[in-house]
Amino acid sequence: MKFYKEQYTHFRAMNDILYKIPPLFSVAIGGLWYFAATQLKSDRIIAVGIFLFAAVVSVCSVFIMKRFSLAFSRYLTNLNALDGAYAVSLKDQTFPPSTVKIIQFLLWVATAISVGGVTYAVMPLFCPAFAT
Repeated sequence: MKFYKEQYTHFRAMNDILYKIPPLFSVAIGGLWYFAATQLKSDRIIAVGIFLFAAVVSVCSVFIMKRFSLAFSRYLTNLNALDGAYAVSLKDQTFPPSTVKIIQFLLWVATAISVGGVTYAVMPLFCPAFAT
């Protein structure tokens, strides 16, 4: 019984963290985008660097969420085994996707937007016709 309570406590704590992660990523990546956008008129090279860093942060965050998902899934497997017939889980569902999968998808979108920002910032440096 002690093992069950510990597993459930860890799972509950991880679930709480799961819903605090998206605002953290949003603030970090959004802040980088804002800073990069403010640099577009004064120093495009800095803007490119910041957009690239935002892309790296986004990709690294996808991997962080993957590790989180693996640990979360293992806790859920243990709890389902301990709950037996009373287990309630959506683990085997493919649709709708899990919260972690949705967050990962949005982080890939953020990566694409960051790469788009790099392209937008670099174009006038190589092709003056695109200068704003």
